[in-house]
Amino acid sequence: MESQIETKSPTKPQKRAFSKRSRTGCRTCRARRVKCDESPGACSNCTSTGRTCAYDMQRLPPGGGRKRNATKIVILSAPNGASATIRAAIAAKFQWTVTSDESRCLSFFQHRSVPQLVGYFDSPLWRELILRLSCTEPAVYHAVVALGAVNQANEMAGRTPRPGQQQHLLRNAWYGFALEQSSRSFALIHKRRTSHDPQLQEVILVCCLLFIICELLRGNVTEATCHLQGGLRILHSMNIERGSSGLELSCGGVDECVVESFMNFQEGSIYHGLKEPLRFDSEFVYDRPYEAYLQPFQSLSYARRAFRPLQHTGFELIATCMSASEADIASNYATIHLQQHRLIALLTRYLQALDDFCLRTFGTTSFTCPVMAASRDAARRKDFREVELTRLTCLALLLGLKTATYSKQQPPMPDRHLCERRSLLAAAQTVMRKFDGPDRRPAFAPSSTVVAAVYIAAHVCPDHAFYCLASDLLHSWSAEEGFMSSTRNAKILDESLKLYLSQMWRSAAPLPDGVTFSTDATGCQVTAHLAYRADGVEKRRSMVLERDESLVAELRAIDNSQDWVCSRALGLLERRSYL
Repeated sequence: MESQIETKSPTKPQKRAFSKRSRTGCRTCRARRVKCDESPGACSNCTSTGRTCAYDMQRLPPGGGRKRNATKIVILSAPNGASATIRAAIAAKFQWTVTSDESRCLSFFQHRSVPQLVGYFDSPLWRELILRLSCTEPAVYHAVVALGAVNQANEMAGRTPRPGQQQHLLRNAWYGFALEQSSRSFALIHKRRTSHDPQLQEVILVCCLLFIICELLRGNVTEATCHLQGGLRILHSMNIERGSSGLELSCGGVDECVVESFMNFQEGSIYHGLKEPLRFDSEFVYDRPYEAYLQPFQSLSYARRAFRPLQHTGFELIATCMSASEADIASNYATIHLQQHRLIALLTRYLQALDDFCLRTFGTTSFTCPVMAASRDAARRKDFREVELTRLTCLALLLGLKTATYSKQQPPMPDRHLCERRSLLAAAQTVMRKFDGPDRRPAFAPSSTVVAAVYIAAHVCPDHAFYCLASDLLHSWSAEEGFMSSTRNAKILDESLKLYLSQMWRSAAPLPDGVTFSTDATGCQVTAHLAYRADGVEKRRSMVLERDESLVAELRAIDNSQDWVCSRALGLLERRSYL
C-alpha cells in the first residue's frame, strides 16, 4: 500500500500590525509602557486605577542629536563601579516616574555635561553629590534633567546663545523641555519650603547651582545672577567660616564642595555688580597669620585648599578697585595699600611653595615640560594640569593686584609690568594649547580661570599689541567660564583699545610704532590701523573708532549692565563714538 506523505508548504511569517507610536500620552502610561487613551485632563487608565495622571507640556523630538549620544546607556554611579542598564538603574535608584525623554537627558548629563563641568578642576560636587541627590531628591533630579537638555541643545547648535536671544529659544523643543523641568524642580522646592528637613538647605543650594548653569548656558545672565544672589543669601545666614587647623569650612550641614562652587561663581560675577558677596575668606586672610598655611605642601589637594582663600580674597580686592572711582581709592588708599601688599606677599610665598611641590612631585615646574606632555599616566597629567591652572590664576592675581590702583582713564607710561604681562599671556597660551588635543576645552566651566587671566594681562596696558594679542586669544578660546564669557570679554578689550586709540588720536604726541590712522571722505569716521606680532607672525588689524553695536545689544539685554565696571569706564551704553 503506497504510503501517503503529507507535505506542508512553508508558512509565511505573519506581518505585525503597525501602529504609529503616540508621543503625547501621559507620563504614568509612558512609564508603565501601556497605551494611553490621551483623555483631556486625566486619562482613563490612570483614573480607573487610582493613579496620578499628568501630561508633559513639552516633548523632545525623536532621536537624540548625535547618534553616539542617543544610544548611550545611563550609568548612575553604581557603588562597585559596575554598569547598569537604564531600566535597572531606574528600578534601583528612582522612586518616581521617569520618562524616556528624561532618561535621554540624564544620560547626556552624565556622559557629556559632567566631564565638561570638571574640565578644569575635579570636584565631588559633580562626580558624587549631585548624582547621589538626583536619585533621592526629585527637585535635584528635574534640575539635572533640565541642565542635560540645555547642554545637549547647545551642543547640537554648536554654540551658547548670547544675551537677548531668549525669544528665539522658545521655539526650540530642547529649551522648552528644560524650562518645564526647571519649573517642576522649582515647584517641588516651593512645596517643601515649610519643611524642617535638615537636608532641605543643601537640596535648595544644589538646585540653585544647577539653575545658575542652566541660565548661563541659555545666555540669560540676569536670571543666573538672581539665582546666585538667592543662594548667597542662604549661605550668608549660615555663618560660614574656615577652621584654623586645616582650612576646612564649617558649613552647617552643607557639603563643603557646594560652598566652594558658589565662591567660584561669585568670583566672576563680582565684576558685574554682584551685591553682598560672601567675605568669610577675606576676613580669614587679613586677620589670621596665613603664612602658617603656606608651609611645604604634602599633596595637591592641600595646595589647592591653601590657595582658595587667597584666590577669593584677591579677586574681590581687584574687583573692588576696578569698580571704585579714583576719588574713592584715594580716600581709602591706606587700607587698600595695606591689603594689596599683604596679598602680594602671600601669593608670592604661595607660588614659591607650589613650585617646590612641583619639583618634588613632578620633577619640573615648567608648563612646557616634554616629559609631562609625553607621560602616559592620565591621572598624573591631570594633576599637573591642575597645577598649571592654579599657577596661571596665581600669576593673574599678582598682576591684577599690582595694577589694581592704576588710573582707568590714562594708563601709566611706561608700563613697569610688561615682562609680567608677557609671562601671563604665555602661560595662558600654554594652558589653552593643552585643551586642543585629547583634552578638548570645555564649552562651559564653573570657574573663571583662562578668561580672567587673559583679560588681566591686557587691562590698563599702554601697549596696543597686548590688547590685540589678548583679544585674539579670547576670541579663539570661545568658552564660557562662570559669568565670564571669552567672546564678550574679547569685545570689551576691543572697546578698551578703541578708547585708548582715541586718546592717542586726539593727542599731539608722536604715534607709537605699529599705529597709524586714516579718515573717510567726510573726515568724521576715523580708522586705526594696527600692526603687531603674534607667535612670531606679523599681523594687522583695522578698527573703526565707534562702539560695537552687537556688544551694546548684548549688554542691554542684561539687567544692571549699566553698572558694570566696563560699561561705566568706557561709556558703552551712552556714546556711539569714542572721538
